[in-house]
Amino acid sequence: MDDIFKKIVQTMNETVLKDINFNEKNQENVRQTLHKRNKKSFHVKRKLNYLLPTVITLLFFLGTSYFIINELKILSREEKITGLNKNNEAILQEPKIDPHLSISPEQKESYEEMTKKDVVAKLLNTVDYFHTAAGKFEEYSLFYDDSVSTSIIEYKLSLKNEIGGYEKVTTLFDEKVMGFKESIQEYIYNNEKLWSKESLNKTYQVQDYQSEPTRKVVTPEEAFNIKLKDVYKENIKFRERPHITASGTSLFPYEITSIYLRNMEHWEIEKQNEELLGHNTIVLFGKMDGQVVERMKMKGTTDTFRFWVDKDTGILMKYETYDKDGKLTSYLHPERLDVNIPIDPQTFVPNLDGYHLPINTRKKVNIDPREVDIEVVDYADAIKEDTEDVLDLLRKDIPFLYEFTHSKLSLFSAGYEKYKAYKQAYLTYIFENESQVIYVRAYHKDSVIRTLSDFNREKGEQLEKFTLNGIEWSGYEITDLLGAHFIGMKGDYKYEVVSQDISLQDTKELLKSFKPSNDHKKQ
Repeated sequence: MDDIFKKIVQTMNETVLKDINFNEKNQENVRQTLHKRNKKSFHVKRKLNYLLPTVITLLFFLGTSYFIINELKILSREEKITGLNKNNEAILQEPKIDPHLSISPEQKESYEEMTKKDVVAKLLNTVDYFHTAAGKFEEYSLFYDDSVSTSIIEYKLSLKNEIGGYEKVTTLFDEKVMGFKESIQEYIYNNEKLWSKESLNKTYQVQDYQSEPTRKVVTPEEAFNIKLKDVYKENIKFRERPHITASGTSLFPYEITSIYLRNMEHWEIEKQNEELLGHNTIVLFGKMDGQVVERMKMKGTTDTFRFWVDKDTGILMKYETYDKDGKLTSYLHPERLDVNIPIDPQTFVPNLDGYHLPINTRKKVNIDPREVDIEVVDYADAIKEDTEDVLDLLRKDIPFLYEFTHSKLSLFSAGYEKYKAYKQAYLTYIFENESQVIYVRAYHKDSVIRTLSDFNREKGEQLEKFTLNGIEWSGYEITDLLGAHFIGMKGDYKYEVVSQDISLQDTKELLKSFKPSNDHKKQ
């Protein structure tokens, strides 16, 4: 997933939250968690990322912070984390912010007639139309595999003067299945630091934070020219946005706009003016483009949609999607939205009482400076067709490639990287459920590889040494987590197989199906 992360990382890094998913991501579990989320996010939000029922949702939360921290590189500087952990008081006192309230322009309402192009342009550039915002909404999504997710999002943020934000995402679960009703993820940032808090494990992450520089205005043509498969990978082509996650769906709806409104012939302005929670909105209604439905796996869940857009700011206040029978399938329903209101900067200072750093982030990781020369050739995840395209490229270019052929392992991501003349392959497989993952990478013994958390978990003593399918393997259990790390050599090439939520013995059993790609193609 680290690889997965690669793209995800790139994408997410740009969006702040994005910076998620399995890509470059994937750089790990988080990746996976994120992966899932991204995959499912194709509905109406992004995400990145960024896929399944309760387990996925849980993974999402557990992985989101990890993802943000490691994949998005928002929280991955463990030296600083470790240092900060030694002095939580320092963290609590660190933000140097003006104690005075952030003053913003007054909230206004627009009643001017808007064209379709006007609406799209505003949706793509909301960052220019408000200084502060606070609100709460519920988001519900039905996915193509009949899984659902329900979250309640609360937020406050300031884009000007005292820059900062707070976001609380409460994900609801079936208590009979999960054993608990909800998981809470909080994100707090100011102009110096970014924190992520996770309620189930009472852990937090912290990292340096710096606002993204202002980017040029994005036109509808530019947003619509981004290929669907790249919308969540190339957020750098959209406007800047702060480090928030779920609330971005409403406040900075760039990806949704690019996906849903790209076919201007398929939607219309249903109402020029409709009041919603004290705001004047313009209402859009449309039919989904067939290519979008197919590409984003919306078949059976999304046939038509309706958007409520705040005319003054372009904020997507509310959306609903419907199936062919007109049944509501997904929605974002707001409870409140306040724009350009004073926000106390102390909102951007976290309360970390009772929270601690994850154990596995306390170990210092030394990054090889030569990693900057690693080039990502291609990467794909979640979308089967894209992933198989990258796999085909790996099969063509990397003669030492091995693949799993076990019937219960499904390929989730494929990544192709290079360090100078050395080629590297990354594969991620999902086992029987979404939490069981296997990460694979293959490379020349003299090559420089990226530092990825999936492959850098602390190992115990060597427990296994054996030869299988031409590779000499050494096996280790992973400390503190259920999983194994197998390191193999064949000639000048090195193979690493890391399992998550799969025992060492079960992972070894799966290794029997780890065979040269040429053998795989013959089957």
